[in-house]
Amino acid sequence: RQRQMCIRDRLKFKAKKVKENLERIGKLDFNAENAPEFYDCIGMDVPWNYRNKAQFPIGRNKEGKIIAGFYAGRTHSIIECEDCAIGIKENKDILHMVIAHMEKWKIEPYREEDHKGLVRHVLIRKGFTTGEIMVCLILNGKKFPGLSELVDNLKKIDGMTSISINVNTEHTNRILGSEVIPVYQEVYITDYIGDVKFRISPLSFYQVNPVQAEKLYNFAINAAKLKKNDTLLDAYSGTGTIGIIASDRVKAVQGIEYNSAAVRDAVQNCKLNGITRNAAFNRGDAGEYLRERAKKGVRFDAVIMDPARAGADKQFLRALSVIRPERIVYISCNPVTLARDLRTLTKNYNVECIQPFDMFPFTRHVECVVSMSRKSE
Repeated sequence: RQRQMCIRDRLKFKAKKVKENLERIGKLDFNAENAPEFYDCIGMDVPWNYRNKAQFPIGRNKEGKIIAGFYAGRTHSIIECEDCAIGIKENKDILHMVIAHMEKWKIEPYREEDHKGLVRHVLIRKGFTTGEIMVCLILNGKKFPGLSELVDNLKKIDGMTSISINVNTEHTNRILGSEVIPVYQEVYITDYIGDVKFRISPLSFYQVNPVQAEKLYNFAINAAKLKKNDTLLDAYSGTGTIGIIASDRVKAVQGIEYNSAAVRDAVQNCKLNGITRNAAFNRGDAGEYLRERAKKGVRFDAVIMDPARAGADKQFLRALSVIRPERIVYISCNPVTLARDLRTLTKNYNVECIQPFDMFPFTRHVECVVSMSRKSE
């Protein structure tokens, strides 16, 4: 009972956080006669073991023991943790195997201070619907002593589908390098959101909580009120998740995304799902893309936008005011930048409803979907 009360209180806190930002920064008036609907935060039925991805830094503790865990806030000091309640249960066994192998073969973890050592991170991903598991060793080099022995041990874990090496020899805080070397089977796993299949590589972006992601995407697509003759813009499209799911509801989907690896994944995901005619994903800056389309007189009936924490750029928002789609759905992971952008968008659009989602239980983060319709001229 106390646990359920704690969960309810957390959902109320996150909804309040969104609402206060929209009132204070976005200047939305929830007491007005035509105020937008503000819904309760949607949580998880089982808010445990929901993260399908984890990147564990590897290092040594004060006693010299090799450890895996997570960085302490605003530091690169590792707090040992191999079995986190929000991660998949297989994490612990995989990390034990990797660390035991490093100790046996006298393999050094990476040291930032002198750019020495081999093992920087261990990346683990799991497809929740397929059960497929990926292990990617992120190395300060290309060769891993006794690799075949470690692979034989990792293969004993149910669902082990992909083992690879990611090469990152740069003196940088960035976790992943650009080169991925296959070791066992493919360099990717697959998973589903609803009926749509996705291929996930070590470099791919994919929602870390696919259970909640399906709820969020379905809400956003329904909120867009799509019609069969619509052309949909999937802005900040990532690996094409939203556009692909929505493609059977519209005449055409155009996606725009800056990350070239994500665009390649989006194109591949279209092929995986037999979508060959009405969806296209482009690499570029969303603001520049929309500005150029506006100059050419291109129109979109609906826009679903899902920018990063920094929110949408000003050029994109200005171009939206020129193209003037009938409906906009804004997906946000940051209530502050969402509220800031709504101050611009509400000059031409009415906010109809706001739906918070608890995508990351037991953290301070909250996602939100805002549905808007164009004001009458």
